[in-house]
Amino acid sequence: MQRRTLLILAGILCAALFSFAFIAAPYSCEWGATAYFFAGVASIAVLFVGAIVVKGDSPLVNRIVLSLGLDLAVLFVWSTGLFVANVRILCRLF
Repeated sequence: MQRRTLLILAGILCAALFSFAFIAAPYSCEWGATAYFFAGVASIAVLFVGAIVVKGDSPLVNRIVLSLGLDLAVLFVWSTGLFVANVRILCRLF
């Protein structure tokens, strides 16, 4: 996997995660919040592992920094989608 392919994958995952927030929001008390949570965790895991296994002559430290940067971007998109799509976090208090 090349670095350019990884960046394209990151963009696609971020766009898909953001759009999935709007799909899951109306059903957030039934299945939406759980599915959105696991979709975010899966996106972070895929990009973390994907950045580590990037082929190239870059050292491991640079690949780890790249993976952490991509994970921060996914975390930002994940939390932005959570609040913009109005995903309910607390459905019942008691």
